[in-house]
Amino acid sequence: MKHIIFDMDGVLVDSEPIHMQILEEVMQKRGVHITREYHFDLVGMGALMMWEKLKADFKLEESASTLLESHKAYFFEVIAQREVPLTPGIKEFLDRLKAEGVQLSLGSSSPIRLIDIFMEKAGLSDYFDYVVSSEHVAQGKPFPDIFLRIAELYGLPPEDFVVIEDSTNGVKAARAAGMKAIGYHNPNSGNQDLSSADLLIDDFKELTFDGINTL
Repeated sequence: MKHIIFDMDGVLVDSEPIHMQILEEVMQKRGVHITREYHFDLVGMGALMMWEKLKADFKLEESASTLLESHKAYFFEVIAQREVPLTPGIKEFLDRLKAEGVQLSLGSSSPIRLIDIFMEKAGLSDYFDYVVSSEHVAQGKPFPDIFLRIAELYGLPPEDFVVIEDSTNGVKAARAAGMKAIGYHNPNSGNQDLSSADLLIDDFKELTFDGINTL
């Protein structure tokens, strides 16, 4: 496989703890406490879809779109002071793929502004041919729109791509797109069901170009 699509949160950067902390701060302002287990159900979900769920589950008065914009405003206000660690071994893995001539792209549920901030902080901006956010398509993950958009940008069929994901929603999106999926077990993403992935890994050191080609 010469084309690999990476999810961002939990795959490229170990950012789920940051997302969890900031969402908890936003919800506390509304008098709501969310558990770690509840947050893990949100991992990989499109931003508007996430706030539709939060609104329904906690009987929030504002519209989902208003809640989303408030969340984004707070996030961008505080993110400069937060660290965004790389996922262990990811930069070395990206370098190995580049050396093999693999073309890389990024498909994330996060807003494009946040993707840009995280990739700049992590020093990974130059690795990817295309970056597609849920803001660029009609529906975010678990729908396949993000991944299908990347295939369109390359002008290639979906079966030419492998997706690397850490969430149930992300693997569902990859499979719905007709792409191969590698599930990365990231402990900070919770106990995600990655069973429908074609290959499961716990460490990027386990993953070789030859291993990906066997898919």
